[in-house]
Amino acid sequence: MELIAAAYLAAAAAAGFGITYLSGIAFTLEERIVFGIVIGAAALSVAAFVPALVARDVNTVTALLGLGIALLVGGAGVFVGRHQVAGDWGDARGRWTARWSSPGHPWPLLAVLLVCGAWTAHFLHQAYVYTPSGLYAGYVNIWGDWAAHLSFAGSFAYGHNFPPEFPIDTGHRLGYPFMIDFLASNLVPMGLSLTATLTATSAMLGLAFPGVTYLAAARFLCGRAGAAIAVFVFLLSGGLGFVYLAGDV
Repeated sequence: MELIAAAYLAAAAAAGFGITYLSGIAFTLEERIVFGIVIGAAALSVAAFVPALVARDVNTVTALLGLGIALLVGGAGVFVGRHQVAGDWGDARGRWTARWSSPGHPWPLLAVLLVCGAWTAHFLHQAYVYTPSGLYAGYVNIWGDWAAHLSFAGSFAYGHNFPPEFPIDTGHRLGYPFMIDFLASNLVPMGLSLTATLTATSAMLGLAFPGVTYLAAARFLCGRAGAAIAVFVFLLSGGLGFVYLAGDV
């Protein structure tokens, strides 16, 4: 079941990759891949929400229909940019096969992804753990914040919460930005438990986020060093509070 859910999210990322060609922006291949993960997640959420709203349910049909729509849009993007795809691959191959000391080599992106990815994997691996005594939250913020997200995602996956209302305040529209929770609910028909849907979608976006930050900063700053520093300044909250990280690892 985990492989089915992983393939579902990977297909959404592929759709996002294709959609970048509809933007008209001259992205690099690395940007199309990393930005495409986020765009694909958003496209899947929107595309799946419409049939789910009509059916007032999240099920295999609505989830696959949303993915199909996202893939169609992504495929259209690849078709529109078909002449640019080969050029993007060629440019990327030239960058990655160049000497590491060359000015345009994207090794800092790889370093940022590896360092941040190692922490993200460690963090999410113990976000939720089932023990004989019940469900264990590995961090206080998971215990406090994700309880609400479990409620929101569960209301879509099991509660037919359409049009969306607050699960704990029935009769009032769900004013909280809920699409990330709706995205997670689409993995329940793919075979994941409710807790696993949150960790899976968080992993998809959490692993991409440092790359998104680095590549966006590289465009603004026109340099690799500043972009790499910007990632960690932002992720460490711009101060010295990261010293408390040692106690949480």
